Amino acid sequence: MWFIFFASTVIISLCVLIHYEMLYRLSKVNKWLKIPGRYRVTMSVLMAILAHTVEIWLFGVGYYLITDLDGLNQLVDAQGNLITGFFNCLYFSFATYTSLGYGDIVPEGPIQFMAGTEALIGLVFIAWSASFLYLEMQKHWKNID
Repeated sequence: MWFIFFASTVIISLCVLIHYEMLYRLSKVNKWLKIPGRYRVTMSVLMAILAHTVEIWLFGVGYYLITDLDGLNQLVDAQGNLITGFFNCLYFSFATYTSLGYGDIVPEGPIQFMAGTEALIGLVFIAWSASFLYLEMQKHWKNID
């Protein structure tokens, strides 16, 4: 359990750094570039999606490495069959981060803690991105009149 806690903390820390740096640098670039507002907003949306995708991949790699490490932490399907493979871990990460949670792949063992923290991180980061994008759109809408 302590290993999962440590691995989750490392991945979460990396995700926070990635997300903060992406939003910070994006706000700097948006001030520096003199492009029309709609393109600035579009670029911001695409960069936010890119940041979320990188964060999901980090968790996916974490699941893959941890489930490959021992038999205590594993991903299983609804019938209890073991799920292996990197892209299955990545798919599980996408479903967890976005809180979509199909339920076709579920974590077993202490790795459940990591899945719960990923769902929380996804919720917070999606809201963080939405608030950033709202502010960017608000700047654009101010200049329309």
